[in-house]
Amino acid sequence: MMQAFLYLDLTQSTAFHQPVAEQVRQRFPQVTVLDLDARSDELLQHYALRLLRESHRAVVCIKADGEATELASIMPLLEELFEEEKRRLVILTGLQPRLQRIFAARPHVAFKVVIEEEVVGEVKRFLEV
Repeated sequence: MMQAFLYLDLTQSTAFHQPVAEQVRQRFPQVTVLDLDARSDELLQHYALRLLRESHRAVVCIKADGEATELASIMPLLEELFEEEKRRLVILTGLQPRLQRIFAARPHVAFKVVIEEEVVGEVKRFLEV
């Protein structure tokens, strides 16, 4: 059964190297890890959607700041996360009131706001249930 970790960087200063995604990749070699940002091309976003749909369990970590305005480009991914009856955890690092309201309106989605240093621990808790 496939498990996935998607790291989505919506900040204005996206970096090529994502330490959190790398930590998850090293700590959980059995988990498929994909990192993308709001400017990722359609092919990468399509792959992310497919990964979400095909995985038995998935954790999606969204790194955002108050400036994150690129939500339109990730709507297909967000809509997939809103599906009921799926084993998913959405983690938000950083402050993004709009995303927090979107997820608060969907109590069936497991959603947590944490600091970046807590992400790996949350992934461990979720995947080992």
